[in-house]
Amino acid sequence: MIAATVRSGEVVISPFDVRRSRPASQLLSLGNRFVRAEAGDAPIDPFRRSTVEAAFGEPFPADTVELSQGEFILGATDELVALSPRYSGRITGMSHLARLGLAVHVTSDLISPGFGFGAPTAITLELVNQHPRPVLLRSGMPICHLQIHALETASARSYDQVPSGYNGSAQPTVSRYWAEFTVGEAGLPGGAE
Repeated sequence: MIAATVRSGEVVISPFDVRRSRPASQLLSLGNRFVRAEAGDAPIDPFRRSTVEAAFGEPFPADTVELSQGEFILGATDELVALSPRYSGRITGMSHLARLGLAVHVTSDLISPGFGFGAPTAITLELVNQHPRPVLLRSGMPICHLQIHALETASARSYDQVPSGYNGSAQPTVSRYWAEFTVGEAGLPGGAE
């Protein structure tokens, strides 16, 4: 099914490797760009861009990354992905890597209809090592499953219409929660510093 939707142009997975097709998913590879979470005492306020950005280092390239016990790092798929408004997707971990304590997302597994459509995008992965020993991650290694789900009707609101959208990025991107939501009664506008 996935190969057929890729051929139709309704789903883009670039590069697409038919050898990585599985019965209900497509294996995606780990890219070579990462963003490390930075330790500190100041709380992260999701409504304030400055505190979110201060919680992470600068993106860096690496062919191999050692992930320590409990460490959190953002990575991204090597493949660029796009879904038409008629499809949604889910990222799931690989059993082989889960048995080593590696989580590929914290709770953010949904790929919304319209994600990357018109601007294919790498999927940001929230990588956490839950094993007592460090785990080595290598760019190019199979890292997760992408499941594709056909919708009965196209989504009325496509992902590219969401203000915090991450479309077009080829590297891991930190949270843009502040761009979409406001504190509300406190009157703090989205995007506030």
